[in-house]
Amino acid sequence: MSAIDDPNQNEASTFHPIWERSSKAWFPADKAASLLISGQHTWDDIERLLALRSQCKDEYDRKLFLKYVVIELRSLVQTMDLLCSKVMTAEIYAAGEKPLYRGISSDERSAANLLWSEYSKAKKAVENDLIAVRNKIGAHRDVSDWQLVISLWDKLNVALISKLLKVIPPAFNHAKDLNIYEWNRMPEDGVIEFLGGPVSKWDFDEDFS
Repeated sequence: MSAIDDPNQNEASTFHPIWERSSKAWFPADKAASLLISGQHTWDDIERLLALRSQCKDEYDRKLFLKYVVIELRSLVQTMDLLCSKVMTAEIYAAGEKPLYRGISSDERSAANLLWSEYSKAKKAVENDLIAVRNKIGAHRDVSDWQLVISLWDKLNVALISKLLKVIPPAFNHAKDLNIYEWNRMPEDGVIEFLGGPVSKWDFDEDFS
């Protein structure tokens, strides 16, 4: 089986479990790439849910969509935490040194530290509420404390998630351009291509109320 190491062969997009399963799709070949793609898929779902919510006028419908945004956001936070670990433990090379096969520069590490610190602060401020929404009124239902259930429904507003949604894209967009990922694809029998794997840039429209 031949192997092609060509970073310029990016005409296809990365794998998606719904609309990109072709042999030309770039598949994650290590844990870091898998986390990157998982995060991208979750962000896509969040954007779609927010778009659907924006079309609703009924307040219950709007809260319902927001509840599922919170559930997806909790999953995204777990993925982002693992991705952060991959970024912050990547091998570092200093300015003027030859770049590593897989690693980041000292400047990239400094930028990452600032971005992930902002993410961490925003996450800590709401993480308990995200978990409670998921566990009490979301993916799981809990009837042990109805006053808690009421309070969690009351917390389902844009203020709960807006700060986190603002700080996640910069951290992700910086991370996705780092040289810490492995990709491959099999465009035809007997051929494996390495590297590649374009991932779209995340953008967050603050006006989603």
